[in-house]
Amino acid sequence: MQLIGHQAAGGCRRLLACFKNSTLKNTAKFTHLHEQAGGDEIELPQKYSREIMAKPRILVDLRPDGKLLDSSFDGYKLSLEPVPTKSYALPSKPDNVTPSADQYSFLHTKLFGLHNKLYCDPWTDNIYFIDDKWKILCFNSDIDFVKDSPFSEVWEVPSHHERRPGHYNLSISFASTDLVIIADGAGTLHVVDTGDRSFKNRNWEIAFSCEPIGEQRGFVVLNSRYYCGELHCLLLHIAEQEIEGSDGKKSKFSSVIDWVTIEGELSQQNWGMKTARQLVGGGSIDFASLEPSCTALFVASDRPLKFTVDSENPVAEDKQDKKVEYKHQIVFSWLQKGDDITLNVPVAADVAKSDIKVTVSPLSLQINIRDNVVLEGALHQRVDSDLTCWTLSSGKLEIILTKVENGVVWPELIVGCQKGEEIMDPALVEEVHQRLAHLCSETVETATNDVAPAYNSQELEDCDAFPRDTSVLLRLDSKDHTISHQVSMGGHQWLFNVSLTAGAPPALCVRHDVDACVWQMDEMNRDSNIWPITHVGTFLAFGYVQASKQHRKFTVCPSDMSYAAICDTSRHIYLYRQPSAVGSELRNRSTGRRVAQVAKQQLVQLESDCHVIGCHATSNHLYLLTDESLFKLILK
Repeated sequence: MQLIGHQAAGGCRRLLACFKNSTLKNTAKFTHLHEQAGGDEIELPQKYSREIMAKPRILVDLRPDGKLLDSSFDGYKLSLEPVPTKSYALPSKPDNVTPSADQYSFLHTKLFGLHNKLYCDPWTDNIYFIDDKWKILCFNSDIDFVKDSPFSEVWEVPSHHERRPGHYNLSISFASTDLVIIADGAGTLHVVDTGDRSFKNRNWEIAFSCEPIGEQRGFVVLNSRYYCGELHCLLLHIAEQEIEGSDGKKSKFSSVIDWVTIEGELSQQNWGMKTARQLVGGGSIDFASLEPSCTALFVASDRPLKFTVDSENPVAEDKQDKKVEYKHQIVFSWLQKGDDITLNVPVAADVAKSDIKVTVSPLSLQINIRDNVVLEGALHQRVDSDLTCWTLSSGKLEIILTKVENGVVWPELIVGCQKGEEIMDPALVEEVHQRLAHLCSETVETATNDVAPAYNSQELEDCDAFPRDTSVLLRLDSKDHTISHQVSMGGHQWLFNVSLTAGAPPALCVRHDVDACVWQMDEMNRDSNIWPITHVGTFLAFGYVQASKQHRKFTVCPSDMSYAAICDTSRHIYLYRQPSAVGSELRNRSTGRRVAQVAKQQLVQLESDCHVIGCHATSNHLYLLTDESLFKLILK
């Protein structure tokens, strides 16, 4: 379905035929495509099977809720108000596994470097870590009222294997109110009966153990869910196998997600493996979660994944992919300014103006040279087609498109097209930098009538550029192994994941322009084929702020999204609070406009120089784990 539903998205007349008899006919997506195709009926070529027609890949666009954005946001004001901090000496060092000599790829570095060794139970808010003796210790957050040690042992992971090169860190996933999944990093998966975890001193008991992907083949747990008597687990490891992505690029290492299903009930202790599925992709995994009904998988990655193994329903060979040779060579370049876009297409020296036909509608573009389609597709935003002009000079076709919405920065010109290269306008980069410099304020918050001007000495960072067009958020169906829905993340840089509701998939925080938007995914509606992805919160200007923090390791927020925190590799913690009303009257020094709300920025410096290896945020506290101590920042 790639050629119809995604890569030929610009060919709306062909795509319409694929959508014609599907449940999408009554959706806004179908209406948009039908209008572009002229509203007439088109026959689908015979080479496409009915099976492909029935399962189009639905493209989803992340459109933020305007009510959750604030274009007049004045930036964060540095506050010197102290943040109370308490530290607790650890009874033993946390377990720590570093990459071995053969784990040298970028995928390995990211997986090990961003591994959070502080685990939080979303049902109880209990905090756990695993020590070097593989004991799971629970922190009692009510230590101020307890005389005993704040750490209590709840379980010891059985040491079936000795540490050797190629292993991973231990990892924990909370599958339900009384089930926890633990991977020892050496190949064994443990299903643990925890009982009521609100009792912090309750000892856990093992219910089932297995080596789901092979003897001593290490992995980490990404997500798990217990649903209708079946325990579903997502396991990740990095394999040394060459894989070619849809962009034509080859990767020596690949990310492998094993989706294993285990049957059983705690009351009967009759656990056993049921199904093993496997997905492979050439990029790093930023987000992975099971759909609430466990019929699909949500994955955000910088390259698409596909099913390769399913023990219950064998994966059919993708003959379509074998026939198609992907060659995403650059055929055009484009440069955008605030109100227009200049598109350049190299042409042969003997091409005349009479050989060229440029067709532009408000939402589509087509370029024909000597009756050959050179470029065709749906535009990212609307343009004023009446103001379009083009010239031919010195073997170069230049087309100027006028934006309908001035000032909007396009992350891509043609939706889903990988044949173009954006040329950054130096004047636009400088203008953006000047306009956004105040968002990383280093100005102390004062109670005077004037608001001191904020500034940021950092230049525009490389990470301010949009992610590659191959970055995607996918919904992969377990029944037919297809990508049912796809979100292009080319204009949405991944920032972090956060659990907002116990039992629901984690929410995904991505960058939108300068802001950071939090999106919550839910079960696909089987009647309408709509995959609900809801914009539930915003951290204003945080997308730009985090880009300036070159030494950041963890980025977190609590479930109520009252603040966001950036944790450096050691010592420094940056807190960004949501805007709150000010007690005294403040006015902007430059504009004279009254400031009703102020968003505070606070800097916390830890007493320890040890590297931070774990971080978790709750509404009232921020927890930080080092090799020697657990720090609790009180944020009431």
